[in-house]
Amino acid sequence: MQRLLMLVVLSGGWMTACTGGETPSSSSPVSAAEWSKIGETETYTYYVDHGSIRKADETVTMSDLFDYKMAQTEADIPALSKITVREYDCQNRKSQPVKTTWYAEHMGSGAVARSTGAAGKLTTSVSGTSTAVLMKIACGI
Repeated sequence: MQRLLMLVVLSGGWMTACTGGETPSSSSPVSAAEWSKIGETETYTYYVDHGSIRKADETVTMSDLFDYKMAQTEADIPALSKITVREYDCQNRKSQPVKTTWYAEHMGSGAVARSTGAAGKLTTSVSGTSTAVLMKIACGI
């Protein structure tokens, strides 16, 4: 067990050293994601990264991307897309955002406009919403 832990720690350190530990400002985490279009509304198109799905008992995390047709402004900061890591309680059909990052450009590109942390409260997904659709994908229901 100690060898496995040491291997994980050393691998993480090696990867950080090789990449410099940071994503260059001109690139984004989108390049590593495989976005699959899930749906579209009048306001946005939404996608998921099936490769980001992580399951632990009845809890699942998955990344989604909302690409807005018009800039969304909050505190006078416009953004055209956001990537959210969302946590799903599959048994109780609830979810919460863990981290949301808003981007200046479409498809999670350009400068980071703003970022928010966990909401701290699981909420029930309302049928017919994009969040309910995302839950079905994350939970396999």
